[in-house]
Amino acid sequence: MTGREAKAARHEQFAGGGKAVAGPRRIELPELLAQGARGVEALTRASGMAVTTTSARLQVRRAGRLVESRRAGTSMFHRLAGDEGAGRGAGRPGAA
Repeated sequence: MTGREAKAARHEQFAGGGKAVAGPRRIELPELLAQGARGVEALTRASGMAVTTTSARLQVRRAGRLVESRRAGTSMFHRLAGDEGAGRGAGRPGAA
């Protein structure tokens, strides 16, 4: 990758991050994820958004490296990127 291509890739990543939080409803998912790792269904119930909307917004955040996802059996759990200490709340497998 040339220097110009690397710079363009960084700009694309930065723009994706901006898209992920461009609007008041889009800020709701990061707020919920700040409380701990959750599945799409739990995020859908807590936010009142449709499952497809929730999934699409999570996908944009993953592309912008704002959210990390992990598989647990047949379920996917999402958390804020770099938030290793979070995930002890509702929606986490084994949580009380």
